[in-house]
Amino acid sequence: MKDKALRKKQIIIRITEDEYQQMKNAYETLHMSQSDYIRLKIFTDAQPKFLDQRNIHAVRVLGIMLTKILEKLKDTRLILNELEEIEQLITEIKMTIRKLNDRLDKV
Repeated sequence: MKDKALRKKQIIIRITEDEYQQMKNAYETLHMSQSDYIRLKIFTDAQPKFLDQRNIHAVRVLGIMLTKILEKLKDTRLILNELEEIEQLITEIKMTIRKLNDRLDKV
């Protein structure tokens, strides 16, 4: 609260719609206010992390669990119509993990 009372100066800048959307996506992803995000970017060298190795691992574990469930259900023949959807979901999880790992390597 103290900082807020001290903040009396305002800066107005013009940005493109694309720049605004990028910034909005970033601060919403980080669960920050627009002002706090801009202050973070201006006054710190810290780069906010969108990716966390623990989250990637959690997605990987979910994919493994889903694969095991699929194998058990295949033998029971209870959900023949949904097997293809589950297999597609497993493929999408694998692709997502690869993309997240690639992004994490670039950070």
